[in-house]
Amino acid sequence: MLSQCNSYLLHRISNDRDQELVHKLVPDNLRGLLRDLPSLPSRHAILLGWASELPVLVQMNALPDGQRPKSDDPDFWAVWSGKKQYDTGQNAVVDLNVDWKTIADDWQQIASVQGSNAADEGGAD
Repeated sequence: MLSQCNSYLLHRISNDRDQELVHKLVPDNLRGLLRDLPSLPSRHAILLGWASELPVLVQMNALPDGQRPKSDDPDFWAVWSGKKQYDTGQNAVVDLNVDWKTIADDWQQIASVQGSNAADEGGAD
């Protein structure tokens, strides 16, 4: 409906194809603004078009806890610091048992390289 009024309410978009479609909808002078779409916080959107003279960052109303989707953004600060603070102000210790060596080896594909070297060494006679 908003598009028929020549107005758009753009939420976080990280998919490349979706971003391309949005780039086709907006004027050339606003394309730089669209670079920020993948990093918009939850419940935020950019309103642009005839409904607003200038692009505006808007925030949607918060839903009651029981109606909120179970898709919150990760709490990176709690993971990095090992501490989480709840909305009530209470602090909790986040117990992290992470095997960083395994994660780094997987990322660097060390296990698959070592496995292929072992196969090469025991090759056919």
